Amino acid sequence: MPTFSLTVPNKNGSYDGDMVVANYTTLNISAGNILTVDQPCRGLLVYVQGDCTINGTLSMTARGANADPTATGGSDANAVDASGLRFLFKTASGSTTLAAASALLNGCGTAARNAIANHRSISANGTVVTVQRIGAAAASGLGCATGYAVTDGNNGTTGQSGSGGSGGRATGGMYSGAGGGGAGSCFAGGAGGGGSAHSGSSSTCAANSQGGGNYGGAGGYATAYYGTSTGNGHTAGGGAGNPGGLASGLSGYGNANPSNGAAYADNGGAGCGGLLVLIVGGNLTIGASGSIQSNGTAGGKTNYSGDGSGGGGSGGGNIIICHRGSYTNNGSVTATGGAGGSAVAGQRGGNGGNGSVQVLQIK
Repeated sequence: MPTFSLTVPNKNGSYDGDMVVANYTTLNISAGNILTVDQPCRGLLVYVQGDCTINGTLSMTARGANADPTATGGSDANAVDASGLRFLFKTASGSTTLAAASALLNGCGTAARNAIANHRSISANGTVVTVQRIGAAAASGLGCATGYAVTDGNNGTTGQSGSGGSGGRATGGMYSGAGGGGAGSCFAGGAGGGGSAHSGSSSTCAANSQGGGNYGGAGGYATAYYGTSTGNGHTAGGGAGNPGGLASGLSGYGNANPSNGAAYADNGGAGCGGLLVLIVGGNLTIGASGSIQSNGTAGGKTNYSGDGSGGGGSGGGNIIICHRGSYTNNGSVTATGGAGGSAVAGQRGGNGGNGSVQVLQIK
Protein backbone atom coordinates (compact mmCIF):
# COMPACT_ATOMS: atom_id res chain seq x y z
CA MET A 1 0.00 0.00 0.00
CA PRO A 2 1.28 3.52 -0.70
CA THR A 3 2.25 5.10 2.62
CA PHE A 4 2.46 8.86 3.16
CA SER A 5 4.50 9.60 6.27
CA LEU A 6 4.45 12.97 8.01
CA THR A 7 7.81 14.03 9.44
CA VAL A 8 8.11 13.96 13.21
CA PRO A 9 9.72 17.18 14.52
CA ASN A 10 12.36 17.27 17.25
CA LYS A 11 13.20 13.58 16.97
CA ASN A 12 14.78 12.11 20.09
CA GLY A 13 16.31 8.88 18.83
CA SER A 14 14.26 6.37 16.89
CA TYR A 15 11.32 6.05 19.28
CA ASP A 16 10.42 9.54 20.46
CA GLY A 17 9.68 12.98 19.03
CA ASP A 18 7.20 15.84 19.27
CA MET A 19 3.53 15.47 18.44
CA VAL A 20 2.93 16.05 14.72
CA VAL A 21 0.37 18.81 13.99
CA ALA A 22 -1.14 18.63 10.49
CA ASN A 23 -3.59 21.14 8.99
CA TYR A 24 -5.78 20.50 5.94
CA THR A 25 -8.52 22.44 4.18
CA THR A 26 -10.11 19.12 3.22
CA LEU A 27 -8.70 15.60 3.58
CA ASN A 28 -9.38 12.60 1.36
CA ILE A 29 -7.44 9.39 1.99
CA SER A 30 -8.02 7.12 -0.99
CA ALA A 31 -8.54 3.37 -0.75
CA GLY A 32 -5.23 1.55 -0.39
CA ASN A 33 -3.38 4.62 0.93
CA ILE A 34 -2.02 5.06 4.46
CA LEU A 35 -1.40 8.38 6.20
CA THR A 36 0.86 8.08 9.26
CA VAL A 37 4.09 9.50 10.75
CA ASP A 38 7.66 8.51 9.95
CA GLN A 39 8.58 7.16 13.41
CA PRO A 40 7.13 6.73 16.90
CA CYS A 41 6.27 10.07 18.52
CA ARG A 42 4.07 11.78 21.08
CA GLY A 43 0.99 11.82 18.87
CA LEU A 44 -0.63 12.95 15.64
CA LEU A 45 -3.04 15.92 15.81
CA VAL A 46 -4.94 16.45 12.55
CA TYR A 47 -7.14 19.50 11.87
CA VAL A 48 -9.45 19.45 8.83
CA GLN A 49 -11.28 22.71 8.14
CA GLY A 50 -13.91 21.19 5.85
CA ASP A 51 -14.93 17.62 5.02
CA CYS A 52 -12.81 14.53 5.64
CA THR A 53 -13.31 11.26 3.73
CA ILE A 54 -11.30 8.16 4.65
CA ASN A 55 -11.40 5.18 2.32
CA GLY A 56 -7.80 4.24 3.14
CA THR A 57 -6.13 4.32 6.55
CA LEU A 58 -5.27 7.07 9.03
CA SER A 59 -2.88 5.36 11.41
CA MET A 60 -0.85 5.62 14.57
CA THR A 61 -0.48 1.84 14.79
CA ALA A 62 3.01 1.01 16.13
CA ARG A 63 3.83 4.74 16.38
CA GLY A 64 3.49 5.40 20.11
CA ALA A 65 6.50 7.10 21.74
CA ASN A 66 8.86 5.48 24.20
CA ALA A 67 8.56 8.38 26.65
CA ASP A 68 7.85 8.76 30.36
CA PRO A 69 5.00 11.31 30.66
CA THR A 70 5.95 12.14 34.25
CA ALA A 71 9.41 13.33 33.19
CA THR A 72 10.27 16.49 31.25
CA GLY A 73 10.37 15.97 27.51
CA GLY A 74 9.47 17.23 24.06
CA SER A 75 10.74 20.50 22.62
CA ASP A 76 8.77 22.32 25.35
CA ALA A 77 10.73 20.47 28.09
CA ASN A 78 7.66 19.85 30.24
CA ALA A 79 6.17 16.84 31.97
CA VAL A 80 2.56 16.02 31.18
CA ASP A 81 0.21 17.56 33.73
CA ALA A 82 -1.22 15.19 36.34
CA SER A 83 -4.67 15.85 34.83
CA GLY A 84 -3.46 14.37 31.53
CA LEU A 85 -3.61 15.82 28.03
CA ARG A 86 -6.77 17.89 27.55
CA PHE A 87 -8.63 19.03 24.43
CA LEU A 88 -11.42 21.57 24.91
CA PHE A 89 -14.44 22.05 22.62
CA LYS A 90 -17.70 23.94 22.58
CA THR A 91 -20.56 21.41 22.47
CA ALA A 92 -24.36 21.54 22.36
CA SER A 93 -24.86 20.00 25.79
CA GLY A 94 -21.52 20.90 27.40
CA SER A 95 -21.38 22.47 30.86
CA THR A 96 -17.64 22.68 31.55
CA THR A 97 -15.55 25.85 31.89
CA LEU A 98 -11.88 25.84 30.90
CA ALA A 99 -9.54 28.47 29.46
CA ALA A 100 -7.48 27.56 26.43
CA ALA A 101 -3.80 27.34 27.39
CA SER A 102 -0.65 25.79 26.05
CA ALA A 103 -0.17 23.87 29.31
CA LEU A 104 -3.06 21.58 28.37
CA LEU A 105 -0.63 19.73 26.07
CA ASN A 106 2.53 19.96 28.14
CA GLY A 107 5.16 17.48 27.04
CA CYS A 108 3.82 17.22 23.47
CA GLY A 109 6.13 19.80 21.93
CA THR A 110 5.91 23.47 21.00
CA ALA A 111 3.69 23.08 17.92
CA ALA A 112 1.03 21.11 19.80
CA ARG A 113 1.07 23.55 22.74
CA ASN A 114 0.60 26.47 20.34
CA ALA A 115 -2.27 24.66 18.62
CA ILE A 116 -4.25 23.97 21.80
CA ALA A 117 -3.72 27.55 22.99
CA ASN A 118 -5.59 28.66 19.85
CA HIS A 119 -8.70 26.65 20.71
CA ARG A 120 -11.72 28.58 21.93
CA SER A 121 -12.02 28.82 25.72
CA ILE A 122 -15.22 27.33 27.07
CA SER A 123 -17.44 28.90 29.72
CA ALA A 124 -20.03 26.45 31.04
CA ASN A 125 -20.76 25.50 27.43
CA GLY A 126 -18.11 22.96 26.54
CA THR A 127 -16.62 19.52 26.92
CA VAL A 128 -13.06 18.53 27.77
CA VAL A 129 -11.75 15.32 26.22
CA THR A 130 -8.94 13.88 28.31
CA VAL A 131 -6.15 11.42 27.60
CA GLN A 132 -4.97 10.09 30.95
CA ARG A 133 -1.29 10.60 31.71
CA ILE A 134 -0.84 6.95 32.76
CA GLY A 135 -2.47 4.14 30.81
CA ALA A 136 -3.68 0.76 31.97
CA ALA A 137 -1.63 -0.87 34.73
CA ALA A 138 1.16 -3.30 33.94
CA ALA A 139 0.17 -6.92 33.38
CA SER A 140 1.69 -9.21 35.97
CA GLY A 141 4.56 -11.47 35.09
CA LEU A 142 4.58 -15.18 35.79
CA GLY A 143 6.68 -16.13 38.76
CA CYS A 144 9.27 -18.85 38.95
CA ALA A 145 7.26 -22.06 38.68
CA THR A 146 6.51 -24.98 36.41
CA GLY A 147 3.59 -25.31 34.02
CA TYR A 148 1.91 -23.37 31.26
CA ALA A 149 0.48 -19.90 31.92
CA VAL A 150 0.00 -16.43 30.47
CA THR A 151 -1.41 -13.02 31.47
CA ASP A 152 -3.19 -10.86 28.89
CA GLY A 153 -2.65 -7.11 29.01
CA ASN A 154 -5.09 -4.82 30.80
CA ASN A 155 -7.58 -2.82 28.74
CA GLY A 156 -7.61 0.93 29.16
CA THR A 157 -10.64 2.79 30.49
CA THR A 158 -11.88 5.94 28.73
CA GLY A 159 -8.82 7.95 27.68
CA GLN A 160 -6.34 5.23 28.58
CA SER A 161 -3.98 3.17 26.46
CA GLY A 162 -3.69 -0.57 27.05
CA SER A 163 -0.85 -2.39 28.77
CA GLY A 164 1.35 -5.01 27.14
CA GLY A 165 0.70 -8.72 27.59
CA SER A 166 3.04 -11.03 29.45
CA GLY A 167 5.18 -13.57 27.70
CA GLY A 168 3.92 -17.12 27.78
CA ARG A 169 5.46 -19.60 30.23
CA ALA A 170 5.96 -23.12 28.94
CA THR A 171 7.97 -25.26 31.36
CA GLY A 172 8.42 -28.91 32.21
CA GLY A 173 10.27 -29.90 35.37
CA MET A 174 12.56 -26.86 35.33
CA TYR A 175 11.32 -23.77 37.12
CA SER A 176 11.27 -20.42 35.28
CA GLY A 177 9.30 -17.20 34.97
CA ALA A 178 7.97 -15.10 32.10
CA GLY A 179 8.15 -11.32 31.82
CA GLY A 180 5.08 -9.17 32.49
CA GLY A 181 3.63 -6.48 30.22
CA GLY A 182 4.48 -2.81 30.65
CA ALA A 183 2.03 -0.07 31.64
CA GLY A 184 0.70 2.35 29.03
CA SER A 185 0.99 6.14 28.87
CA CYS A 186 -0.84 9.02 27.19
CA PHE A 187 1.59 8.63 24.28
CA ALA A 188 1.64 4.84 23.85
CA GLY A 189 0.48 1.44 24.94
CA GLY A 190 2.78 -0.68 27.08
CA ALA A 191 5.33 -3.17 25.72
CA GLY A 192 4.97 -6.96 25.85
CA GLY A 193 7.02 -9.35 27.98
CA GLY A 194 9.33 -12.04 26.63
CA GLY A 195 8.30 -15.67 26.48
CA SER A 196 9.90 -18.42 28.58
CA ALA A 197 10.27 -22.06 27.44
CA HIS A 198 12.29 -24.26 29.78
CA SER A 199 12.44 -27.99 30.39
CA GLY A 200 14.57 -30.53 32.22
CA SER A 201 14.55 -31.87 35.75
CA SER A 202 16.06 -29.13 37.89
CA SER A 203 14.06 -27.54 40.68
CA THR A 204 16.46 -24.61 40.69
CA CYS A 205 14.96 -21.56 39.06
CA ALA A 206 16.36 -21.03 35.56
CA ALA A 207 16.80 -17.54 34.10
CA ASN A 208 13.56 -15.59 33.78
CA SER A 209 12.60 -13.72 30.64
CA GLN A 210 12.38 -9.92 30.68
CA GLY A 211 9.29 -7.82 31.27
CA GLY A 212 8.07 -5.29 28.72
CA GLY A 213 8.94 -1.65 29.29
CA ASN A 214 6.44 0.84 30.69
CA TYR A 215 5.27 3.82 28.62
CA GLY A 216 5.95 2.41 25.17
CA GLY A 217 9.33 0.96 26.13
CA ALA A 218 11.28 -1.99 24.81
CA GLY A 219 9.77 -5.43 24.43
CA GLY A 220 11.14 -8.02 26.85
CA TYR A 221 13.71 -10.56 25.71
CA ALA A 222 12.86 -14.26 25.81
CA THR A 223 14.62 -17.23 27.42
CA ALA A 224 14.65 -20.84 26.27
CA TYR A 225 16.68 -23.40 28.18
CA TYR A 226 17.14 -27.15 28.32
CA GLY A 227 20.33 -27.52 30.24
CA THR A 228 22.74 -27.77 27.32
CA SER A 229 24.02 -25.26 24.79
CA THR A 230 21.98 -26.85 21.98
CA GLY A 231 18.66 -25.77 23.42
CA ASN A 232 17.18 -29.10 22.23
CA GLY A 233 14.37 -27.42 20.34
CA HIS A 234 12.95 -25.20 23.07
CA THR A 235 12.08 -21.75 21.70
CA ALA A 236 10.51 -18.53 22.94
CA GLY A 237 9.40 -15.33 21.22
CA GLY A 238 10.28 -11.80 22.25
CA GLY A 239 7.78 -9.18 23.43
CA ALA A 240 6.54 -6.36 21.19
CA GLY A 241 7.76 -2.83 21.87
CA ASN A 242 10.19 -0.04 21.02
CA PRO A 243 12.21 -2.00 19.91
CA GLY A 244 10.83 -5.53 19.89
CA GLY A 245 12.46 -7.96 22.33
CA LEU A 246 14.86 -10.65 21.19
CA ALA A 247 13.71 -14.24 20.76
CA SER A 248 15.61 -17.19 22.21
CA GLY A 249 16.44 -20.73 21.22
CA LEU A 250 19.49 -21.41 23.39
CA SER A 251 20.50 -21.26 26.99
CA GLY A 252 20.21 -17.58 27.81
CA TYR A 253 18.67 -14.98 25.54
CA GLY A 254 19.23 -13.21 22.28
CA ASN A 255 19.70 -16.04 19.79
CA ALA A 256 16.74 -16.73 17.52
CA ASN A 257 18.49 -19.56 15.64
CA PRO A 258 19.61 -22.49 17.79
CA SER A 259 22.83 -24.15 16.72
CA ASN A 260 21.09 -27.47 16.08
CA GLY A 261 18.93 -25.73 13.46
CA ALA A 262 15.80 -27.50 14.68
CA ALA A 263 13.83 -24.64 16.14
CA TYR A 264 13.13 -21.02 15.43
CA ALA A 265 11.38 -18.13 17.13
CA ASP A 266 10.67 -14.52 16.19
CA ASN A 267 11.62 -11.27 17.84
CA GLY A 268 8.72 -9.21 19.14
CA GLY A 269 6.96 -6.82 16.79
CA ALA A 270 8.21 -3.24 16.57
CA GLY A 271 6.00 -0.58 18.10
CA CYS A 272 3.10 0.21 20.43
CA GLY A 273 -0.23 1.90 19.71
CA GLY A 274 0.04 5.72 19.71
CA LEU A 275 -2.11 8.83 20.20
CA LEU A 276 -4.26 10.02 17.27
CA VAL A 277 -6.55 13.09 17.40
CA LEU A 278 -8.72 14.01 14.39
CA ILE A 279 -10.71 17.28 14.46
CA VAL A 280 -13.04 17.86 11.49
CA GLY A 281 -14.90 21.11 10.86
CA GLY A 282 -17.23 19.57 8.25
CA ASN A 283 -18.54 16.06 7.65
CA LEU A 284 -16.46 12.98 8.48
CA THR A 285 -17.05 9.87 6.39
CA ILE A 286 -15.24 6.56 6.85
CA GLY A 287 -15.94 4.33 3.87
CA ALA A 288 -16.29 0.55 3.87
CA SER A 289 -12.58 0.15 3.10
CA GLY A 290 -11.55 2.93 5.46
CA SER A 291 -10.03 2.75 8.91
CA ILE A 292 -8.70 4.94 11.69
CA GLN A 293 -6.36 2.91 13.86
CA SER A 294 -3.87 3.03 16.68
CA ASN A 295 -3.19 -0.62 17.36
CA GLY A 296 -0.43 -2.48 19.14
CA THR A 297 1.83 -5.04 17.47
CA ALA A 298 2.17 -8.79 17.89
CA GLY A 299 4.56 -10.67 20.14
CA GLY A 300 7.11 -13.02 18.61
CA LYS A 301 5.89 -16.51 17.67
CA THR A 302 7.51 -19.93 17.69
CA ASN A 303 7.06 -22.47 14.91
CA TYR A 304 8.68 -25.63 16.25
CA SER A 305 6.83 -28.64 17.64
CA GLY A 306 8.92 -28.75 20.82
CA ASP A 307 8.15 -26.82 23.98
CA GLY A 308 7.70 -23.17 23.02
CA SER A 309 6.16 -19.92 24.20
CA GLY A 310 5.14 -16.72 22.47
CA GLY A 311 6.03 -13.17 23.42
CA GLY A 312 3.50 -10.62 24.66
CA GLY A 313 1.76 -8.17 22.31
CA SER A 314 1.97 -4.41 22.90
CA GLY A 315 -0.95 -2.28 24.06
CA GLY A 316 -3.35 -0.29 21.92
CA GLY A 317 -3.23 3.52 21.97
CA ASN A 318 -5.76 6.37 22.14
CA ILE A 319 -8.02 7.79 19.42
CA ILE A 320 -10.05 11.00 19.69
CA ILE A 321 -12.46 11.96 16.88
CA CYS A 322 -14.24 15.33 16.96
CA HIS A 323 -16.60 16.38 14.15
CA ARG A 324 -18.75 19.47 13.62
CA GLY A 325 -20.83 18.04 10.78
CA SER A 326 -22.15 14.53 10.29
CA TYR A 327 -20.23 11.38 11.22
CA THR A 328 -20.63 8.27 9.07
CA ASN A 329 -18.60 5.18 9.89
CA ASN A 330 -18.95 2.27 7.49
CA GLY A 331 -15.38 1.11 8.14
CA SER A 332 -13.51 0.66 11.42
CA VAL A 333 -12.02 2.69 14.27
CA THR A 334 -9.71 0.58 16.45
CA ALA A 335 -7.18 0.93 19.25
CA THR A 336 -6.66 -2.80 19.70
CA GLY A 337 -3.81 -4.49 21.55
CA GLY A 338 -1.40 -6.62 19.56
CA ALA A 339 -1.87 -10.38 19.56
CA GLY A 340 0.31 -12.56 21.75
CA GLY A 341 2.82 -14.61 19.80
CA SER A 342 1.55 -18.06 18.87
CA ALA A 343 3.24 -21.35 19.72
CA VAL A 344 2.88 -24.56 17.72
CA ALA A 345 3.32 -26.50 20.96
CA GLY A 346 3.38 -24.85 24.35
CA GLN A 347 1.91 -21.52 25.44
CA ARG A 348 0.90 -18.43 23.47
CA GLY A 349 2.00 -15.01 24.59
CA GLY A 350 -0.37 -12.56 26.24
CA ASN A 351 -2.49 -10.29 24.09
CA GLY A 352 -1.87 -6.58 24.52
CA GLY A 353 -4.67 -4.64 26.19
CA ASN A 354 -7.04 -2.50 24.14
CA GLY A 355 -6.77 1.26 24.26
CA SER A 356 -9.54 3.88 24.06
CA VAL A 357 -11.68 5.48 21.34
CA GLN A 358 -13.60 8.72 22.08
CA VAL A 359 -15.97 10.33 19.56
CA LEU A 360 -17.55 13.77 20.12
CA GLN A 361 -19.71 16.16 18.07
CA ILE A 362 -18.59 19.75 18.49
CA LYS A 363 -19.98 23.19 17.63
